[in-house]
Amino acid sequence: MTGRVGRYVIRDRIGRGGMGEIYTAHDERLDRVVVLKAISPALVDHDVARRRFLREARAAAALAHPFICTIHEVLEHDAQPFIVMEYVEGETLRARLLRGPLAAADIVRIGSETAEALAAAHERGIIHRDVSAANIMLAPSGHVKVMDFGLASMGASAANRDGADAATEAADALTNAGALLGTPAYIAPEVLSGQRADARSDLYSLGVVLYQCCTGQLPFNGASVPLVIAEILNRTPPPPRSLQPDVPAALERVIVRLLAKDPSARFPDAQAVAGELRALTTSHPATPPSGMRSIAVLPFKDLAQDPANAHIGIGLADATITELALIKALIVRPTAAVMRYQQSVTDPLEAGRQLGVDSIVDASFQRSGSRLRVTVQLLDTADGRSLWAGKITASLDDVFEMQDEVSRQITRALEVRITDRDQARGGRPARVGAAAYELYLKGRFHLLRETPEHTSTAIDYFERAIAADPSFALARAGLADAYLYTAFSWDPDGDWYSRAARLCEETLRLDPDLPEAHYLRGRLLWCPDGGFNHAEALREFGMAIAARPGLYEAHHWIGIVLFHVSLLTESLAHFERALAINPDDEVASMHLAFALYLQGAFQAAFDRSDETRRRAPSAWAFYQLALAEIQLGRRDDAERTVNAAARQFPGHVLFYPLRGLIAALRGDADGALEHVELTRRHARSFGHYHHAQYDVACIQATLGKTDAALRWLTEGATNGFPCAVFFERDPLLASIREDPRFTTLMRTLNDECARYGELYRTMHTSSIA
Repeated sequence: MTGRVGRYVIRDRIGRGGMGEIYTAHDERLDRVVVLKAISPALVDHDVARRRFLREARAAAALAHPFICTIHEVLEHDAQPFIVMEYVEGETLRARLLRGPLAAADIVRIGSETAEALAAAHERGIIHRDVSAANIMLAPSGHVKVMDFGLASMGASAANRDGADAATEAADALTNAGALLGTPAYIAPEVLSGQRADARSDLYSLGVVLYQCCTGQLPFNGASVPLVIAEILNRTPPPPRSLQPDVPAALERVIVRLLAKDPSARFPDAQAVAGELRALTTSHPATPPSGMRSIAVLPFKDLAQDPANAHIGIGLADATITELALIKALIVRPTAAVMRYQQSVTDPLEAGRQLGVDSIVDASFQRSGSRLRVTVQLLDTADGRSLWAGKITASLDDVFEMQDEVSRQITRALEVRITDRDQARGGRPARVGAAAYELYLKGRFHLLRETPEHTSTAIDYFERAIAADPSFALARAGLADAYLYTAFSWDPDGDWYSRAARLCEETLRLDPDLPEAHYLRGRLLWCPDGGFNHAEALREFGMAIAARPGLYEAHHWIGIVLFHVSLLTESLAHFERALAINPDDEVASMHLAFALYLQGAFQAAFDRSDETRRRAPSAWAFYQLALAEIQLGRRDDAERTVNAAARQFPGHVLFYPLRGLIAALRGDADGALEHVELTRRHARSFGHYHHAQYDVACIQATLGKTDAALRWLTEGATNGFPCAVFFERDPLLASIREDPRFTTLMRTLNDECARYGELYRTMHTSSIA
């Protein structure tokens, strides 16, 4: 073909297939290269078929996703349909696989991005039906572009005519193997058996692609099309690890599940596949992002070994950590991560290796009255080289200046680039007297111990610091933190929240830019007393991160808010950043597991919850573990988990709805409703009751009580948990999903969460990127 089609000047033919010929063309209006597909007239040989094809092709053109090859336009020229598509540089996955299998990290990335593309299409009711290595482009950026969305389905529809049944569709698929549906090796067994293709059929085809990526071969390699079909229907392929032993076991589990003969045994949807694959990249979240340096500051050692000065050693390290954490290009271990080295005789280099950092600050001090003589050295943990060493003499009155000097020398020695934004963050707090500052250091020393006794002592020191200097904003932030910790951990019915809120506002009046105060305000806004104000909490956590990128607590808490409002991918990114800063943050690790659970990655959620439970047992870790076991169909295991948790945490309210859910799934309505009543009776004892409300909704849905299920679901969603993206896929709510009231509720919640997403993207672009 030569000449032009509308405004497109045809250049070269680059392919030919069952759908027709493929050309590159020049778009004269927009001055760009495009791909032009001339659809074979045989596929649209009468008016009804042609109109349906054009209608469905235009529906596919509405797909807008970074991993989908965009359809720019669908048009007719001389009564022949044409599809104008994005021109993607690079090579097809099929061409890449001719050079051999891919590395696991590349497979996971390609698989998760392809699954995300499928999820976007499936949400619009578009089934691909030709997912194969030939239809996945690898762009120079490293990302995928999935091509021909919906076109195979349209071709089959056109071939079937209006009255075709599923068996005829399958026959057409086989007749046109290599044309409409590509090689038969990618076709799901149910389609070969005469059933109509659906989203789960695309998941099977993705499993074939991933198998091929891992092993370099297709799962079924019969010598002829009939033999391949017979193998797909009747045989189980060799496990990928039997062909390539270095394939990760977790990746093999995903592939085997995708290749299940029974569609219901596959993942519930493509988003769940994407979540499960992304979870494989979070196995070691403590790894710093590419190009970033990591550092730890050990507690400063008192050469006089005077117990009365213990708070100074921690305080000086804490002050240095706080200053370094202003620099976005540095991953700085928080004070909580280095506390264990205060009384330790561990060699500094060994401590650095244990903390997983590139460099370590080892310092000592001598005190004479309010005067300090500090000796600091910066060591490379890989080879022990001294990167910088210095001595500084100062007083407690000048501690901020000393901290500035140490931080400047460290960043200079590490050759870290300081941006204008980093410089802007470095404004010094108001000068405070030595006595007030020392009382503050003692308060921080005790608060970091996280026990009721130490927290009470911290409160006393912070109050004394404020009395010594009423303008000392950090001391007020410390006291608010201690109040909030007391309320959350031990005394939720006291007036600690209101006292913390009052102090937080006082702190911000004294220092409007203090990151710790914005972080605390975010927590106060996102709690039962604060009404779970998602939008304002996001803003406050975002301001804290913008001011101090190394404030891992703010990354952790913004991650929690994000998964409650359906922003699951964004939530995972913040948990990973929190854990990169502080690998010891088991609570962040636990919440990361819950974000995976909400993505539908139930096995990955189970694995991480189990790891966290073993290292740091908590009622919530047991709760997550049991939920994952329920979703994986392991009800007996879930019951054993709940019973073990109840022995370790007797009387904890989290286990009432879990026991009710297990009873409902076993058909024990009386037992289920008994635990619903126990849940309701103990509502005030739940920290975040919305999760219990959601579980009760699942109980009622399982029992077939649609009205009650929708009522509990609505109450939980409006009480801080509007996670529509999970509600729409949770198998436990399947019985109510077709109810119009559910559809209306999901529309409302999706609109709400979309606003949070827009707010987050605006914040991310402007400040916390």
